Amino acid sequence: MKKRLFITAIILMISLSIFSSPVESNRQKIFPVDSAVYRAMKELYISQGYALPSTTGPWSAAELELMLSRIDISALDDAEEKIYRFVEAEITGSPRFVTGDYFGFGIEGNIDGELYLHTNKNDYRNPDEYGLKLRRMYGDLNIPTPFFSLPFETWIAENVYGYMSLDLSTVRNAHSLTIPVTSPDGSFISGYDYNASPLMHNIPFVYPNAFSDFSMNFPFRAFGSIGGSWWNISIGRDKMSWGPGETGNFIIGDQFPYHNSVRVTFFTDAFKYTFSMSAFIHPENYMYYDETQNKWWYSPAYFQNNPREGLRMFISHRLEWRIFNKINMALTEAIMYQNDNGGFDPLVLSPTAIFHNFYIRGNANSLLSLEIDWAVAKHWNLYGQVVLDQLQMVGEYSSAPSEPSALGYMVGTKYSYPMGNGVLYGSAEFVYTDPFLYMRDDGASFSGNKYGTDFIVAFPEFVSEDSTNRTLGSYALQYLGYRYGGDAIVTDIRAGYEVFGKWFAESELMYMIHGCFDELTRWTTITSKHSAPSAPSDSEPETGSYDINGKTKNAVSHTLIFTIKGGYEVITDLTLYGRTDLILIWNKNNLKNAFSPDFQITLGISYSI
Repeated sequence: MKKRLFITAIILMISLSIFSSPVESNRQKIFPVDSAVYRAMKELYISQGYALPSTTGPWSAAELELMLSRIDISALDDAEEKIYRFVEAEITGSPRFVTGDYFGFGIEGNIDGELYLHTNKNDYRNPDEYGLKLRRMYGDLNIPTPFFSLPFETWIAENVYGYMSLDLSTVRNAHSLTIPVTSPDGSFISGYDYNASPLMHNIPFVYPNAFSDFSMNFPFRAFGSIGGSWWNISIGRDKMSWGPGETGNFIIGDQFPYHNSVRVTFFTDAFKYTFSMSAFIHPENYMYYDETQNKWWYSPAYFQNNPREGLRMFISHRLEWRIFNKINMALTEAIMYQNDNGGFDPLVLSPTAIFHNFYIRGNANSLLSLEIDWAVAKHWNLYGQVVLDQLQMVGEYSSAPSEPSALGYMVGTKYSYPMGNGVLYGSAEFVYTDPFLYMRDDGASFSGNKYGTDFIVAFPEFVSEDSTNRTLGSYALQYLGYRYGGDAIVTDIRAGYEVFGKWFAESELMYMIHGCFDELTRWTTITSKHSAPSAPSDSEPETGSYDINGKTKNAVSHTLIFTIKGGYEVITDLTLYGRTDLILIWNKNNLKNAFSPDFQITLGISYSI
């Protein structure tokens, strides 16, 4: 009885607090990680000589309001004040429609027509290698921009916010389907052959898009948010990004389309704590065991009527703190928890435990990351990240084979100088990742040759129907952390100018050296150290470094990409945008002497109703 009375009292208190203030004071709207509001806030901080605002996105309007309160408006010049006013207007805006005092909602229609052109239709067949959605190849899923989207928002009193977007879009243009590898029960299929046309677009049902290309994968953003002036809880689908990196981040990168997650955040002027839990497809559903070779292989396709097996959850906690507004630090620990039979150990839910010390190596793998950014002076910021997956201690190679080290390092600088009506910005970044970063165990230490536990996750998407009307889908693999994974050296330089809410122009030069270790590589014990970039040799153990066609990878690849992109709001709610990419790849797909150039163009028009 006492327990029931206590629960009833808690529910009553929450209900009374929710309806204690009108909807105009609601600050629980969630701004996405690619929001212009956060970009403007970041440029304002750098210009003022402050350490970066919280790099744990997405963010509630209440948190952005706290960030803005650190800025002394009296110290801003005219250009900086214009950026300040843009941010202020966006985070304090009221719902479009208000019913009574405690309910508001907003609904709008967005039309985005995009055209994609490229010159090399032989080497760039897969949409992963197109410049879709102002993204580029080599690691992105490149989900095409919806031709029509209908976002719907709700505000309830002061504390509750909800969002969902219904999208009319095309899928990955998988017009023809090949089946080179099939499991005995027919549940696994490997290999898609995509439309090789040099011209593509995102308009459904219009050639070269067929009726079967209509995407049923929406919504990509759909969640509920409840919170106050110093806390927020969000449940649902949304993209996440943790860290200051321009080319990606080590724990959670922004390339994954969405997380099905629960996020709990507490924030003050000096500290921020975030606990997050995301659910992913278990490897049992996309790994195929080949008894003849005694190996597990990636098999991307599946039938919808096959039940999914196993449990896989990514659980992480992150603490950020500020020192005199000049230094911002973030310590993050994460764990990938995996159980083949679907059972769950509630111990992994502890928000303050040290995941590494659970000692459940058979079910989990942990990551640890430290990030620091320093406001060197006004307009100039330095930052760095380091991630630890596995650390090889001194002397461990002296006897038996041992687990290889798996770390990643990032160092970069950002520059921001408001001028005119906008801001001139730039960045330079260098990243190094060990070959075995994000992948642990080939199953040798487990019974039954299992696939191990790694930080490579699968995104499920509907593709089409086969001749027997069975619904086919694809599990597309993606690194959860850094978009280019392990075994990479990346250098990236960017410069641009943006008038927030009006127009922007940006150029970028990226050079990457990537070894043969990728998302399909199998971890194993080794007797010698590996350094990026790697290429397999006869003296090395089996790594599983094969492309989707089974060709052995035998060379380090070199990628050079030069990008120019921009956008301009012609009239209110009507924007034109575009992008060009010159891509040069030596040893493409890590195949020796495979030189592959391509010139890609994206043109788009966007209108909001």
